[in-house]
Amino acid sequence: MKTTRFAATGAAAALCLLLSCPSITEAQIRTSPIVKPVTIKRDDRNKSNLAKEDGAIYLDGLLNQEVIVKITKPAPAYTNLTGQRWIGTVHGNQKAVLLAVSDKAYRVRARAQQGQIAGWISKAAVEGLNDQFEENLKKFYERHVLVEDLISKEQVAMGMTVNEVMESIGEPSKRSTKVDKEGRKDILEYITYDRIPQTTIARDRFGQPFQTVTYIEVETGRVKIEFENDMVSSIEESEGTDFGKGGVRIVPPPIFLF
Repeated sequence: MKTTRFAATGAAAALCLLLSCPSITEAQIRTSPIVKPVTIKRDDRNKSNLAKEDGAIYLDGLLNQEVIVKITKPAPAYTNLTGQRWIGTVHGNQKAVLLAVSDKAYRVRARAQQGQIAGWISKAAVEGLNDQFEENLKKFYERHVLVEDLISKEQVAMGMTVNEVMESIGEPSKRSTKVDKEGRKDILEYITYDRIPQTTIARDRFGQPFQTVTYIEVETGRVKIEFENDMVSSIEESEGTDFGKGGVRIVPPPIFLF
């Protein structure tokens, strides 16, 4: 039995030599290539390949939850607001997801005869939205544009929420919260530092003097942001900081659609 096993091993080794097979040692140390994950930039997350209609408000990336509506009757669906391309007829008496809003029509995702489709349909075929929804959505979108601009410039404005401020300038150095009968109050405090070099004389083990440089952190500025009911109510800055970039801006208070 041993002779047979050794013969088989020898034959396998000879075959590997003929075919230039890697040795056992090489096979053990050879590793698979590391595939790095693709990082999606923040600015790219809300982008879509969808050709958007001028003047329409698209809900994807704007709201953090789906808006469910009811389609009351069959309605033809089109790829754009001009009705140049018909893509099917959505069934009546079904729930659908609202995707975009324009003055002329709603873009929905709903079931049609050929399956689920997304297209623009008549507003007359849609129910389930309150009378103030479109007006409030426009205000919500306008505020969203203002806040996104402030965040991109790392600025703070009166009327921003706690989460919006932290998204703009980061986590605070200190945070405190107080809740009483008048409501909720939050305070975020940001402290900026600078590293200052200091030169000192030290001696080595032979007693010879030499210079060493150490860095100490020195506070250069402080910003205190107060919130009342989750909205910036005051901004207090010391010298060396300018989160308002030269002036205090004001954004409308948050709009609640639901």
